[in-house]
Amino acid sequence: MNKIEMSVIILAGGASSRMGQNKALMKLGEKTMIERVVEPLSNLFQEIIIITDTPEDYEFLKEVKFARDAIIMDKKNSLLGIYSGLIVAKYSCVFAIACDMPNINIRLIQQMIDEYKEEDILIPFINPHYEPLHALYNKSCIPLMKKFLENNCYKIIDLLKQLDVKLIEKETILKFDPLMLCFNNVNTYEEYIQINKIFEKD
Repeated sequence: MNKIEMSVIILAGGASSRMGQNKALMKLGEKTMIERVVEPLSNLFQEIIIITDTPEDYEFLKEVKFARDAIIMDKKNSLLGIYSGLIVAKYSCVFAIACDMPNINIRLIQQMIDEYKEEDILIPFINPHYEPLHALYNKSCIPLMKKFLENNCYKIIDLLKQLDVKLIEKETILKFDPLMLCFNNVNTYEEYIQINKIFEKD
């Protein structure tokens, strides 16, 4: 498979306060959660960027780049992570995802890339919810993202109102992921136990 000339931003800078430990490093079967995200995406995309202030925790990952938050803020947030990744990305378009979303669906991501026509953002939409951490962002978003962050505005949903946005509708998503597992993230230890059962079987 020829790799696509796009970058991936993996957000791994959260506090994991509900989990009580760095969930990116928790094992799902024989691999860490972040490996479950990095490995399939590295087969599709040219560049993988992990947003973290502790890159030393991920030295076992190969052929990835690391980036710290571009702006020092009191509170971590997804908008800051995506903005920080866009700044350092080699390519004009990036796919953004969180480190705790290990149910990677390459076929759906490929479909999103196929539908992308240089919009500012291409994002899944399951009415009334958007999936901002399973979306494509263009570097054209950088100026408005910076403005939002400087004004302590962190809601990506508000950003959508001012940009050229294309939606991936539920009907398309269901064709590739009938249970929409790719959007599931792991916030609590109970959720971790459940998803780990699946990976241990595999």
